[in-house]
Amino acid sequence: MAGPDSLGLLAGEREVHITIVRSKTGKRRTIPVWFTTHGRNMELLPMYGLKTKWFIDVQKSGEAELRVKDWSAKARPSVVRDSDEIDRIKQRFSEKYGEREVKMYYPAIEVALLISF
Repeated sequence: MAGPDSLGLLAGEREVHITIVRSKTGKRRTIPVWFTTHGRNMELLPMYGLKTKWFIDVQKSGEAELRVKDWSAKARPSVVRDSDEIDRIKQRFSEKYGEREVKMYYPAIEVALLISF
């Protein structure tokens, strides 16, 4: 796992590339995703909630690899299902990316992933 300085390296970045192992094929897949940071955590929202393919794969494997520019880290994300905490994460996403964009790109916000550093 990356150290506490990792979050400082992410300041100003809009996307992190997440690499997951596909549960059906075993192949690795890398996609860009939006994120926020809060305290010593990185927060991710799956665009289609529980139906988001990369979320399903992360949940099954319990791990993911994150990359931004020259920085990378292996992670064991925690699933957040508490609606109040998800609302707080959604608010941080709206502050970073804009409320309109979050409403447009995240129609089903019922779950989040939390990565602690």
